[in-house]
Amino acid sequence: MKACPAYRVWFRDDAACAAAIRSGGAFDVEASSYGANDVVLEFLVTSGLWGLLVSMEPDGLHKDNGKPWWALDAVEVLRELAGVDRIAHCGKVLRDVRLMMMAGFNAQAVSRAKARGRPVVDPETLANHLARISPRSAARTFLDHVALMRRKRWLRGGVYVADAHEIIIPYGRRSERLGRVGEKYGYKLVILLNAAEGRERVVGYVLAPLQCGERAMLRIILRALDRRFGPLQTWLRLLLLDRGYWGAQFLLGLKKLHGIEVVTRAQHDDLAFAQELNAFAAAPDAPWTSVRETHSRLGDIEVRLAGFDALDLYDEHDRLVGQINGVVADEYDLAGQRLRGEDGDLRPRFHYASTLPAARRPARIRGYYRRRWVIENQGFRELTQDWALDTLAGRRFNALNARIAFALMLYNADRLLRMKCPGLWEEAHRRRLALGGRDRLAGPSVAAYTPQGQLGVFTPAQYGQLAADRERNRIVHALRKGLARGETLERVLERLDSEPPRDA
Repeated sequence: MKACPAYRVWFRDDAACAAAIRSGGAFDVEASSYGANDVVLEFLVTSGLWGLLVSMEPDGLHKDNGKPWWALDAVEVLRELAGVDRIAHCGKVLRDVRLMMMAGFNAQAVSRAKARGRPVVDPETLANHLARISPRSAARTFLDHVALMRRKRWLRGGVYVADAHEIIIPYGRRSERLGRVGEKYGYKLVILLNAAEGRERVVGYVLAPLQCGERAMLRIILRALDRRFGPLQTWLRLLLLDRGYWGAQFLLGLKKLHGIEVVTRAQHDDLAFAQELNAFAAAPDAPWTSVRETHSRLGDIEVRLAGFDALDLYDEHDRLVGQINGVVADEYDLAGQRLRGEDGDLRPRFHYASTLPAARRPARIRGYYRRRWVIENQGFRELTQDWALDTLAGRRFNALNARIAFALMLYNADRLLRMKCPGLWEEAHRRRLALGGRDRLAGPSVAAYTPQGQLGVFTPAQYGQLAADRERNRIVHALRKGLARGETLERVLERLDSEPPRDA
């Protein structure tokens, strides 16, 4: 097989590569464990997201280790797409010729590593690379990613939701900047997610030790977005928060400082705010109304609500901070009985707080708060199950933070592909399920490279057909050439029989 010269970049062009194989042109070929189902990778390259992913600069790199840092970024992306949770276990990815070519390593480096029986990059080098990426560099790349989504109008609506996720470390508590709350050790991750149905996108994140406050972490996200994209009120109009963000100054400050409307739920039923809501709701002239809702677990239910404006809001020291609007809600079955939980007790009364008017349309406030569950279902559940968010990339905090940035950007890319190409995404999803893993590059394939820098990826059956076409074309060409020279058909066949099939 003729050796191809070294190329820094190989461009995917299956049709041109197949034509070269059929016509008898030179090419290199390698078996790959990944590539028959890499629709996410194709989308990353064509959408411009790939270029951003491989631009996360290791600003803590003090000396050149001979490996291009942007290629190591690409290796990390490919590891995530291949569904390999831990860096120490990614040897199969690092030895895959086709993936290393896609990462940007040239043919000579890949060939030398293969001849030595070693990967182009060892797992320790990849872990060290992530550890040299500062949170500042990771945040800058992530905001560039958000800027691209905004520029291409991949973000819709002004409703966003924030929530925190705890990454608990059950053992091996030597990780850098590890936090502790009670008997739990780990980290806290706060993310800000667009809540538009079917368009869920992460637009901000902060990772910190476990004991850090969620409100302070959310402030960091909002300040960064305000600096990069201008006044938040022009595009982030409503923020949905759970009870962990309760605080009079914080909630009213979001409206005062950023012009953001807020919907949340009272931290507990003993708050003065909740007691005042109950008192107003108990009045004979309370403006109760009812709506029907459908829940995945509860089924069809009736909700009775009453909304009130201008309720006093106190801080933790019982000092009056300002006023906010509130909604009280009780849940009933369709027969008119209060719903009970699995323990037989009545389900709690819900007390909602919002800077939006509540008296005239209380159901709107509850409806907004229900949309907060998108961050649990389409957010953290997918991130932990499909992107192994709880798996640590090492003990260095920089490595943990950088790896989460990569995972969040790839989560966004996957959801974008689901929106823009639902048919391709569904087909790829079915194949992944059939293989029983999270691998988005799943399936054996054959990767072929031409001297012109073209890359073709084929299933084994497709490559077998190309090889057969190549041999048939060789025979037809030899017959025509021999007959044109006046040779007999028998002579041409004898010569063909004595020649071995021509390889690449």
